[in-house]
Amino acid sequence: MDISLIQTHKYRFFTVGAIGTFMSTLDGSILNVALPTIANQLQCNINVVAWVILAYSLTVVSLMMIFGAWTEKKGYAFAYKFGYSFFIIGSIICALSSSIHFLIFGRVIQAIGSAMFQAVGPGMVTAVFPENERGKGIGLMVMMVSAGMMAGPPLGGFLLQYFPWQSIFIINIPIGLIGMSLALKYFKLLPKPSHFRKMRISGALSISIAMLSGMLALSLIESYSLLDIRVWGLGIISLISLFLFYKFESKPESALIGLDLFKNRTFRSTLIAAILMFVAMAGAIILIPFYLERVKDFEPQTVGMYLMIFPIIMFIVAPLSGKLSDKIGSRLLTTTGMAILAIGLYLLSYLDVETSNNYIILSIIIISSGVAIFNTPNSSAMMGSVDKSKRAVISGIISTSRNIGMALGVAIATSLFAYFQAQNVGDNVDTTINFVSSYQPVVKVSIIIALFALPFCFIRRK
Repeated sequence: MDISLIQTHKYRFFTVGAIGTFMSTLDGSILNVALPTIANQLQCNINVVAWVILAYSLTVVSLMMIFGAWTEKKGYAFAYKFGYSFFIIGSIICALSSSIHFLIFGRVIQAIGSAMFQAVGPGMVTAVFPENERGKGIGLMVMMVSAGMMAGPPLGGFLLQYFPWQSIFIINIPIGLIGMSLALKYFKLLPKPSHFRKMRISGALSISIAMLSGMLALSLIESYSLLDIRVWGLGIISLISLFLFYKFESKPESALIGLDLFKNRTFRSTLIAAILMFVAMAGAIILIPFYLERVKDFEPQTVGMYLMIFPIIMFIVAPLSGKLSDKIGSRLLTTTGMAILAIGLYLLSYLDVETSNNYIILSIIIISSGVAIFNTPNSSAMMGSVDKSKRAVISGIISTSRNIGMALGVAIATSLFAYFQAQNVGDNVDTTINFVSSYQPVVKVSIIIALFALPFCFIRRK
């Protein structure tokens, strides 16, 4: 493989990955704005409409490890063509949806494509950028995440004001077609893998089943008791699959990543910190659009402008944090970012009916600053902690950790919110007061999770 040729055209390869990243994050950020509208028009409560996000996250989580291993064999050219194809098809299904079940199905198809994007993105960037620019490359990819998130809220607010909610998925189609055409054009320059291990499908499959069944069991707790066969049955499947993964990973001939990797303190601490950060962040942010619409009585377009704060801060801060991590390492930056996130969540826990708009904006700014400072150095540290031969798989692990954290955060937050709402209904309180009283303890749980993550930011190599 001609490394100089790859690095000469690094921005061409980056563009293909960036469009896929932009498209998937644009879709997600628009959907956040649209959730209250979808819930109203399809006559669903928060718990049901949350499955539009949960089904997507569960699918992504269950596939990324497999896709990361698959890419080692098939190469990045195949990965991006596969990803664009499924994301476009899924977007078409979502755009044609007239029921919540059809919409969830379309989101699952989208998630198959997104799982491939997320599984290979960090690995592709690490492969085409030189080692001394790894943080810069990942920072640029985070900028594309932020760009998609920035464009989503105002665009979503505009579309919801003038068009049916299905229109938010139609815009993915032309973007996806552009990305597909560039993948077909530029990735001809990238050599096919000539040295790769035999694909360890047994390990990838077992861990995927373990994560999928475990996350599904957790999400069902809000509707069924722990003694329900659907809950404990899925829990048993998850435990058995984890045991099988351990057995497969213990043998060199069947190992996907090898258990020795988890003896690496930097890898282990960055992975745990990443999962906890996304759990804390997602748990608080998922309910913000509902708060803004149902408590503050904002229009969708106004909600979009508030949600736009998060990606703007990410767009500005993330690349700077990535470049700085190339010079000073990740420990100080990730610890600082997590502490700032905890402070922002603390402020958010005091939201009520009378909270001023400036206070809401300040809380979102602080939370997004903490996430931006933390995320790029943490991802760069994880990629740099392993051998180059495992970077495609580790790329999948990075994205898997993000989606596990997001799915856990959404599942925990919506379950707790539903529980507290049910408790408060007996008090015959006003609907808006009920919402606030149910939301505040959810955010306090997120604060505890963020504080618990702090030691894992500090106990690593610089």
